[in-house]
Amino acid sequence: MAQDVKLAVLGGSGVATPELIDALAQYDERPAIHVALIGRDAGKLQAVGDMCKRLAAKAAPPITVSTHTNPHEGLEGAHYVLNQIRVGGYKERAFDETFPREFGIPGEETFGPGGMNMALRTIPVVLDLCHVIEETAPDALLINLTNPSSIVQYAITKASRVKVVSICDLPMMAEQMIADLLGLPVRELSVRYTGMNHFGWVTAVRWQGQDMMSVVLDKIAGLPALPVEPEIIRTLGVIPTSYFKYFYHANRVLAAQQGKRARAEELLELEGEILAAYQSGHAEEKPASLVKRNAVWYEHMIAPLMMAHIRDTGEVQYLQVANGHALPFLPPAAIVEVPVIVRQSGFLPLAYDGGLPPDLEALLLTNATFEMLWAEAVMEHSYPKALRAMLMNHLVGNYDQAKGLLDQIWPQ
Repeated sequence: MAQDVKLAVLGGSGVATPELIDALAQYDERPAIHVALIGRDAGKLQAVGDMCKRLAAKAAPPITVSTHTNPHEGLEGAHYVLNQIRVGGYKERAFDETFPREFGIPGEETFGPGGMNMALRTIPVVLDLCHVIEETAPDALLINLTNPSSIVQYAITKASRVKVVSICDLPMMAEQMIADLLGLPVRELSVRYTGMNHFGWVTAVRWQGQDMMSVVLDKIAGLPALPVEPEIIRTLGVIPTSYFKYFYHANRVLAAQQGKRARAEELLELEGEILAAYQSGHAEEKPASLVKRNAVWYEHMIAPLMMAHIRDTGEVQYLQVANGHALPFLPPAAIVEVPVIVRQSGFLPLAYDGGLPPDLEALLLTNATFEMLWAEAVMEHSYPKALRAMLMNHLVGNYDQAKGLLDQIWPQ
């Protein structure tokens, strides 16, 4: 059995964090784990930490939990660091989801101008924390969950020496959806996802050596309430993520958003319910409000990634990594999301299978260039780069929009 492991959690006061403890506890063959929760709000951190300790009490091998408002203290000696901070909380997310509407653009916290604003306030905070990691846990692996994750990860790779990988549940959810459509176990399928975070496609599906993509495309095109028109899927021959509704149907999404409150406001109310349950001190099991939050990323992504890395299994997971030569039509420094072999020595992207037509390769190149440019603008405090990036954003159609949006969010 491997040595005991320390996992530090940045944003450890997040109300869904107890799901992380529950996910880790499901693994019997693992080392003992100490989870150091790091947060700024001492009261909220205490409530979340107490709930985590109650869930960890019966874990075997043991899971222990500590809480820290001092990042240096919490990060000291960590083997793994989970970054799940949300700079500005749900109140700022509500702004991200609404301010683009007045410019005729749908609001979203990770896509479009809303995602740009989230990155603008997040990158400086994350980089400050990365410098603490360099000082206190230089060999740690940083698992980034904070959005917009590929922009944040690019900034980390540019400005620090921290080893980092990002993770998102979309490819895994697509894989499970395809397995359900085919009526087959996920483990029997080989599903290829190619792209970047929230901007990619399922490009191949194989089962027992058979190409199943045409079967999957036919079945998907017949599903009700698809995020994009079935004709788009049939025409492209690949399966886009749900975020492409903002790209292909921005007019429809905007119309549906008008007069509606932001999703963040609903989550803020749910957060209050979850915290109240924790603070009651009576919850030995997960409260119903936490189950309603449906934080599946801990069980399906974070814990499996940690365990695969600890065990050096060589299994394949969907991760975000520096491109290198993974997608040869993109810059080597771009952050891509592809199937990756997990090893303690590093993360090896699987070779490109040529599954994208040239028009989608061009879209990815635009997206990669935009993300890198925006991250650099934020790090360099460069308004010219910021304007160039805003003009490149997929949802921004003209200079007047770009200028107006930037004037709303760029520090004066």
